[in-house]
Amino acid sequence: MEFLAHSANSDGNTHLLWDHLQAVGNLARGFAEKNSPGLSDAAYWAGLLHDLGKYRDEFQQYLRAERDSSTETHHAVYGAALAYRQDWLGPAFAIAGHHAGLHDHNELQTLVEGATYRTAERVPLLAERFKDELGKIPQKIAEPLFVENKSHSAEFYIRMLFSTLVDADFLDTEAHYKIASRATHKLQAAELLRLLITEKESKSSDGKLNAIRNSIFQQCLDKAQESPGFFSLTVPTGGGKTLAGMAFALAHAAQPQHELRRIIVVIPYLSIIEQNAAQYRRILDPANLGIVIEHHSAVNVPEDTGETRSRAPFEKHPNEYAAENWDAPIIVTTSVQFIESLFANRTSHCRKLHNIAHSVVIFDEVQTLPSHLLNPLLNVFRELRDHYGVSFVFSTATQPAFQYRPSSLSEGFRLGEIQEITQGSTEANFHSLRRVSIQPPKPDETTGWNVLAEQMALRDQALCIVNIRSHAYDLWEKLRRTVPQKERDAVFHLSSAMCAEHRFTVLGDDREPEPDTIRYRLRNKQPCRLVSTQLIEAGVDVDFPIVWRALGPLDSIVQAAGRCNRENRLCDEAGKPAFGEVIVFRPEDNKLPPGEYRTASDITATLLAQVEADTLATDHELFGRYFDGLHQLVPTDQKNIQCEREKLHFRKVARLAKVIENDTQAVIVPYGKGCSLVEEIRTRPVIKGQPRFSRDDLRRLQRYMVNLHSRDFQKLVMHKAISPLLPNLEINVLAEGWYHPNLGIVIDKRPTEDFFA
Repeated sequence: MEFLAHSANSDGNTHLLWDHLQAVGNLARGFAEKNSPGLSDAAYWAGLLHDLGKYRDEFQQYLRAERDSSTETHHAVYGAALAYRQDWLGPAFAIAGHHAGLHDHNELQTLVEGATYRTAERVPLLAERFKDELGKIPQKIAEPLFVENKSHSAEFYIRMLFSTLVDADFLDTEAHYKIASRATHKLQAAELLRLLITEKESKSSDGKLNAIRNSIFQQCLDKAQESPGFFSLTVPTGGGKTLAGMAFALAHAAQPQHELRRIIVVIPYLSIIEQNAAQYRRILDPANLGIVIEHHSAVNVPEDTGETRSRAPFEKHPNEYAAENWDAPIIVTTSVQFIESLFANRTSHCRKLHNIAHSVVIFDEVQTLPSHLLNPLLNVFRELRDHYGVSFVFSTATQPAFQYRPSSLSEGFRLGEIQEITQGSTEANFHSLRRVSIQPPKPDETTGWNVLAEQMALRDQALCIVNIRSHAYDLWEKLRRTVPQKERDAVFHLSSAMCAEHRFTVLGDDREPEPDTIRYRLRNKQPCRLVSTQLIEAGVDVDFPIVWRALGPLDSIVQAAGRCNRENRLCDEAGKPAFGEVIVFRPEDNKLPPGEYRTASDITATLLAQVEADTLATDHELFGRYFDGLHQLVPTDQKNIQCEREKLHFRKVARLAKVIENDTQAVIVPYGKGCSLVEEIRTRPVIKGQPRFSRDDLRRLQRYMVNLHSRDFQKLVMHKAISPLLPNLEINVLAEGWYHPNLGIVIDKRPTEDFFA
């Protein structure tokens, strides 16, 4: 009898079980040897045994459509039971979860020892069938020595092993159904570094500002010779840290002894991803070959919580197979995507995890790392550094330092554990690159939107950054009414209610912006007034002469100041260099996002009353003190995740380790080419054995997606404003009429002017 792994593909070829097991075992072992050799034996046997249960007659009958799916056709439990009884704990977890996701330890024990599957009596026959096709199963395998008596190391090893198995399984299954393997690119670090240096040399080197930028860039190249580890890059806004950080990463990876395979840039805000990924792609991947990819969609993959599986997996879960596995030289992703993947238990979220090994991870705007997860995060970062060959670069103008404190940050950095790349010149850089004067609010002084709109209308070019979307909406509408009629189209709005492509279009290209975009108007001295949420204040290259910033966290205020007089071109009436103005104000309706953001804002209000505001522009060590105080007030392991990790409670940890408490869902919006992409996907012909939705589709659509809070998503569902992109695919499309050309998704209130023809 021929045992099958999967049903026939579009060419009519079935997938033989022994062939699939051997391929997955070899793929998994190959991944492990590159990532952490101590995992290679466990990865190989996890791959060989992951589908042991498919040797059951009941499963073979199911694949041949001779019976329906039921507990009798579940298969993952049997290989897991064999591994568990032989004390192969890592493979047992990985195999049991390769469809359903990692289980909690007690759930795994119940699964493999309970009465439902009768594994004790069934496994011996399956092992015999395996032996006939693939050889004898050993009593012992090698698992990593570094996990012994180290509970957190053991927990993370299981995650990496699971990721290795899941990715190998998906890739071999995908190759069978698509009849082709994925195209991949290796990191050519020296060649990409040459392109980056050529780009740098093409820019002007005149003036003090460019001299400082060039010095920082060179320091990054010099420091790249160091062994992999923890590095900080503390550079004031305007110091060129985006390219300098990439220069360090490429030069670091170009050292053959470091064996670094990819660069992962982790960014907190979509607005920075859009700008930075476009810049990296233009320089390093001009032909758009997939050398630089963005991964920031929030698509929910409808994975099983049990073992039920369709005969042809693509028919049931096409977007599971479209999930990113980060097998590309340069990944640009969000903090949410990166951090939650470190603590996830679901297959689609975890399959990328093993590809973090032997990478350079750049945390841009590292001060935005969530305080409530800091202790677990820093612990995992050490695991990645110590056992999986990862280097980290913590980059920002407002360095939090993350120093060890026994009571508040027990996983913090010890003395000498992190190296500053610009050591010796950091303080001078901050003084030399000062370009603004900061004016704090007076005690108990508040500002209304009408007053602020009138003040902004007096300036040809002005930016106001507020704390929440509704404030941006209110001020934008007031400002549109206040400015002269002919300048209404020069009042702009940016928020996360707009999709990435929309924001990029409104901002304009960084190099050659189109007329009537923000950047075009700023550079050509035309009227330009912008109201934005915080998404603009970190890393987005705009240059306003005056910036208003609603009172918020200290680092946000300083980042907002980086949008003011960015290129140091302001002059007074005598033609001498002048500072830009940054005005911090307290709104009359001073609503703030809850939790840490509000606590940080309160600390900032107290701090601003105690120090000279202008020290914010020059004293970079102030931020270490600020964050130290914040971490003493905000729990750094709020949900006791470290304790749950020790217990191997993978599902519980995944539920607890959320960057943002509010659940969100992504919708595709009817903006620009997004409409035609949706139409093309919906009308394409159905080909048997081929997915209707691919990873390439997901990549193209993510620029037309907006993340909605669950409550807003449900409102749109009630209004019948949401529809599935495809049947059985949990990716939704927003109906026409719910997407405003200036504001993005508007649900509860429409701009007043919309009601007038």
